[in-house]
Amino acid sequence: MDATGSIFLSFEGGSITKYSAKLDSLITYSPLKIGDTKLLESGTGLVIFAFYDFFQEYLITDRFLARPTRTKLSNSSIDYIDIATQSQDNNIWLVENSTFRLLKYNVILNQIEIETALNTIIDNPDNDFTFIKEYQNQVFLVDKNSGIYVFDNLGNFSKFISAKTSKCTFEKNIITYLEGGMMVNLDIYSNSEQRSAITETEVLGIMRFKSNLYYVKDKSLIWQY
Repeated sequence: MDATGSIFLSFEGGSITKYSAKLDSLITYSPLKIGDTKLLESGTGLVIFAFYDFFQEYLITDRFLARPTRTKLSNSSIDYIDIATQSQDNNIWLVENSTFRLLKYNVILNQIEIETALNTIIDNPDNDFTFIKEYQNQVFLVDKNSGIYVFDNLGNFSKFISAKTSKCTFEKNIITYLEGGMMVNLDIYSNSEQRSAITETEVLGIMRFKSNLYYVKDKSLIWQY
């Protein structure tokens, strides 16, 4: 979801569809290469970012899905990339699988700017990274098997949020995620927390825009207002 309330969803095969806040389908981008997205991010500025892990490529396009540019992440110092997202300065945050590092990659200079070893921070051999986002100069890395690891914008580990979830969303100082049939709203600075039961079952993710809530399910998107 972007800052205007428009919703972007990725489907099997890697296509991306833009919806209005009232769930009207507006436009679809269909890639020439067929492959699922590992991450889709629409809340960073005016661009849409998608990472295709099978191809080790990322897509950047505008809010109208009209000018897609797809680029392969290629650097001799970087091995297989597990997950990636765009940073607030238009570079790339990524997790490298083989050496288990959080990296910030400069796309113009084609070099690593920041490197953080994760093996001393994440003590979980069964990690499964499902989401990463830079928000308010912090990097939130979600391992659905342990929780949310938070770093500052220089890659320094700052705290751990114990949460069994696969994705989170942000609004002002609040991080929102699903855990055990509950919607959790956590203030990222004061750590004050509110939990409420959700009305839907088998929900994969949640999005919020002002007073609107959207539940993402396997084959549907439900708007609660």
